[in-house]
Amino acid sequence: MSRLTPKAWLILVLVLLGGGFVLWLQLSLMTSLAALGFGARGFQTSMTSAVDQIKAGGFAEAQSDVQAADGAAGAITFSSNGPHMALLAGVPGIGTAIENWQHLGQATDGITTSTTELVDLYGVLSGKNGGEKIFSDGAVDIPRLEALPPRVAKVDAGMQMGVAQLEAVNTSGPTAGLLGTLKTKALDTAKPVQEAVSALVGIAPLLPDALGANGVKRYLVAIDNQAEMRAAGGAPLSLALVEFDNGRITIPIKGTTSTQLFPPVNRPVTWWGPGGNPFFATNPRTAPFVVTNTHPSLLTSGREMAGAWAGGDFPKVDGVITLDLTAIGAMLDATGPIQSEVYGEVTGEKLGQILLIDAYAQFGQEDADARQAANQQLIDDLLPKLLSGDALVPAAQAVASTAPGRHFQVWAANSQLEQLAINAGAAGEVNDPEIGDWSAMYTQNGNQSKVDVFQQRNVVVNVQLEENGSARVTQQLNVTNATPADRPALGTFGKIGYETTWLKAAYIMYVPDAAVNYGVNYPAGFAVRPFTNHKQYGRGFADDGYGQKIVRVVGWTPPGGQASVSVSYTLPAGTFASTNASQPLQYVLRADPQSLWLNSTITVRVTPPAGFAPVATPGMQVTGGVAQISAVQDAPVNVSIGFARSGS
Repeated sequence: MSRLTPKAWLILVLVLLGGGFVLWLQLSLMTSLAALGFGARGFQTSMTSAVDQIKAGGFAEAQSDVQAADGAAGAITFSSNGPHMALLAGVPGIGTAIENWQHLGQATDGITTSTTELVDLYGVLSGKNGGEKIFSDGAVDIPRLEALPPRVAKVDAGMQMGVAQLEAVNTSGPTAGLLGTLKTKALDTAKPVQEAVSALVGIAPLLPDALGANGVKRYLVAIDNQAEMRAAGGAPLSLALVEFDNGRITIPIKGTTSTQLFPPVNRPVTWWGPGGNPFFATNPRTAPFVVTNTHPSLLTSGREMAGAWAGGDFPKVDGVITLDLTAIGAMLDATGPIQSEVYGEVTGEKLGQILLIDAYAQFGQEDADARQAANQQLIDDLLPKLLSGDALVPAAQAVASTAPGRHFQVWAANSQLEQLAINAGAAGEVNDPEIGDWSAMYTQNGNQSKVDVFQQRNVVVNVQLEENGSARVTQQLNVTNATPADRPALGTFGKIGYETTWLKAAYIMYVPDAAVNYGVNYPAGFAVRPFTNHKQYGRGFADDGYGQKIVRVVGWTPPGGQASVSVSYTLPAGTFASTNASQPLQYVLRADPQSLWLNSTITVRVTPPAGFAPVATPGMQVTGGVAQISAVQDAPVNVSIGFARSGS
């Protein structure tokens, strides 16, 4: 056997070294990729859970999640570093990918750091971080509240930097697919955190003044009764004045609207309201407080409520907050039941049944005072729980979660606070989106009956789409007076009063601003009730005070009966034209909710022009080329249906 020459040994050593180097590089790169995948999955899962825990009031759980997210972000950073990465960074084409990989790690680190600070802020606000509560014993600690804005600004700056780093990641090159996926997931994960921080940035500087740091601030809280609806919410049958004086909370005035605050029974008051409100013909107004929230938009109804309150010789208020039993039920679900001498244990699930149904069956008209006293006591029993501070944060979170369905609404005299409420979707705004189609339909009780709690409603939108992007639309509002059969026989109490089973309702409907050839249809015996002393568009439609077209139809419905009213109109060419070549027609609709006890449903049916077919999406039904989508209206409903040319 011949011996290897020195040259052969050198070649062999070089081959072994080269092979070892390649093996090392491959193993190191595989380790980095594994760490990247592990870190990305952990980051998304933990960050999403942290946000959910903050919303649910789980401070310790949120802390644990952000710690896990921090470890995951560390894994992403680790995966982008090391001698093998430094070596690969010098390879043309690959270097850019490595650099962007490192940017991804830095961004996730920054976002995790900001989220950790956000969780700490939540701990300060809730008192769950072991320190003194910012709210306790019926008072807000104003100095600590004034210290919040710099901390919030710091979190916001960190989040903005992290998101900017993510957006700057270049996903081209050899790792485009992987980096692109991770970038998208990280941005999606950061979005709810960024939204939460943005909301705090807006409100934190305004809170001290709003809570009486610079003088007493007063807010009227109205408890809306969904058994008797108005367009902007339930009838405001119970009221409380909440005062903040340098953070100290007091409730100097509270009671039943009709008898305790405006006796003898809903006495009329005189006030000046916004001139464009078509539901009041003239200024000054002279009417009972309980009809102040007739305009569908709380931006108008809130001003009317504040004006009528002052017109009743009560102190002027800086804002109006409306809550209904859906919102209060959510609060009880979050904070636990309360005990009532009359009703026993009251939970969030039982609250509506007790106050909207059982109370009216248990107490007749002659016992109205006893019912009102029992109901008022129930509301009063909530206050000590809230003012203790222990339940404030979870209660506020629970109530705020009902804002999309308009069960919690805020109007503020301060324009900055009002704009924050609008941005948060809690202002009860009724505003044409001016993109595509719009549905905004409301009922308003007109005979003091308490049967709206049984109201079963559905809206059907039928659309005939044309190739030029125009459409003919009919929106039909169907309302069933589903009063139970075990209620007193028809006619026992006549047609007016809270014991009647009849419903007299005003059906208030909008059409989009761009609508032409619009009209209204209604059953025999119904009638259009015009708006006087306000701009008219014709055919019963008037200006709602914001330049939007509104019509009002009034009629009676017996127990078990159904009423159907509708508006029809044409939207012009180009409304539904799309720049997407694969879907040249795109029908879009936003449908706004009313704060009913039983949520309305909406069904949208769109018939395309000849030569087009709907592009199927989850939840869509297609029958004979007609696309149909249904949804529950517990929040604004957004519908989008694309249509492609047949055969394309």
